Amino acid sequence: MIINPQRMQLQMMAQAQMQQRALTLSSSATPIGCCNFFDRCGDGDLMSLHFAGSLPILDYFGFTVGTECYKSVEFITYVRPEMSEGSPTAGHLSQPCADPNGWEFGSAKLTIEDFGRYGRVGPTRDIMKPQKYCATDPRWRLDGTSVTSENEWDMRFTMEVILQDISRDVIVGNASTTGKFNGLENLVKTGYPSSMLDSQVIDWAGNPMSGGAGITWNSNAVPATASFVDVLRAAVRRIKQRISWSPMLANQMMNIGDMILVMPTVAAENFLDFFTCWSVCNSTDDVTVQMQSFEARRFRDQLLGGLYGYGQITIDGIIIPIMAYDYGLIKGPKTADIYLLTGGMGSVRLWEAEHLSATTAAQQYGNLGYFATDGGRVLGTYITENECSKLKLWMHPRLWTRAPWAQVRFQSVQFTTPGPVWSGDPTETSFYPLSSFGGDTAVCP
Repeated sequence: MIINPQRMQLQMMAQAQMQQRALTLSSSATPIGCCNFFDRCGDGDLMSLHFAGSLPILDYFGFTVGTECYKSVEFITYVRPEMSEGSPTAGHLSQPCADPNGWEFGSAKLTIEDFGRYGRVGPTRDIMKPQKYCATDPRWRLDGTSVTSENEWDMRFTMEVILQDISRDVIVGNASTTGKFNGLENLVKTGYPSSMLDSQVIDWAGNPMSGGAGITWNSNAVPATASFVDVLRAAVRRIKQRISWSPMLANQMMNIGDMILVMPTVAAENFLDFFTCWSVCNSTDDVTVQMQSFEARRFRDQLLGGLYGYGQITIDGIIIPIMAYDYGLIKGPKTADIYLLTGGMGSVRLWEAEHLSATTAAQQYGNLGYFATDGGRVLGTYITENECSKLKLWMHPRLWTRAPWAQVRFQSVQFTTPGPVWSGDPTETSFYPLSSFGGDTAVCP
């Protein structure tokens, strides 16, 4: 018998790797089979005290499915008279036979390459598990939707945690870290190839909304007497001015929701109080006291509701809805970041968000167990060993804007609240209502 030592070594290495990743059954609770964790005397309705796959900012950016790696947008940053020794040449002609002067223009380009890579794995399950614990099992529902299999149960929670990862990085993501994509902190910024593309970055320096010392706007000092609403109004006006310079945008009509404010829930409550006092109170020094007047309370009530349910304001005739969003925006027990985003202008979208299509990979490697779901946004597979199986899911998102100049970031704005500061991000244990998770871990008895 002829033995190939190299092939034998490769087989031994593969066997060793297989042994290292041998599956071990998980004790994670499930409503399916013999676990008997959820009360069989209940009505079968399981209610999440969490987001359950729904966050409005992901819908605002409108994530689509794409197949292209590289994208670029070219800009004309200026067109001006031809220069001569640092000064613009004249446009008028002194005599009939004189030659006219020329013109020149500038350009800049924005590019994006590659996608982020996010993945999670579900618990290891017994594929031969009975479907029911007993004949009288209730029909289980999660947030009103039937759960008919353990695969579906694991799919929902695995996808939920991937969405948490993406929701966090929509704000703080940094593409210089392998596997991540750039979020708002790295898109709404200065330092673009041309200052014409730079965002408006306003460092509030931890001051209250009434203003204070050390506030800067793109590194330029802001008067200490300027309040948050004063500066916000100035930023809105600058964006309107820039829009008027662009023929593609100037001819569009702004819709409600094209321009929005994004801030933590607790900051939204504080901001509406402050905006009320800025509008109708005698002073903004002590908002708590000023809000006790009947006129202030009535005005405050008129700000409620809006496109996202957390209120809206009007500046220079533009209705600006408020989106409450806690992931990545709470920067301390009394400070937060706030964004003024211009998502589009009429029919022209200014933000683009994509998932790399998983459909092609699923078609090419379907015989190896890969599949695509959610319209090609998610790639999945099941890892199996004997009678054990576990689910793996991946998503590849990215986010970018063709108009960074129309976006505003307010950094380190102080807010006040009589109640606790809460975040829906379970990794923010300082602000999540549950600070210790050990006692609540759901495992089969």
